[in-house]
Amino acid sequence: MRQMGDGLTKKQKKALEELSRGIVNKLLHGPMTALRCDGTDPDAVADTLENMAALERMFQLAELKQLPNFSQRASRHPPCLPSLA
Repeated sequence: MRQMGDGLTKKQKKALEELSRGIVNKLLHGPMTALRCDGTDPDAVADTLENMAALERMFQLAELKQLPNFSQRASRHPPCLPSLA
């Protein structure tokens, strides 16, 4: 939004933020649902772990783990499933 300059009113900025949030939520709903599982169905757990491994490869998350302070940031949001590392 910074690139759009100060030409937007507060109402326009709010509408743009809500639209952006809605688009992101819509795009992420399916993948996030696929990643969630309660651990009771072994097939669902296997699928979830497979999806997590694919995401780790796609977004090079293994490299992220090597960054300083990663473990401190990650501990604030613990995963529901064991690490793939």
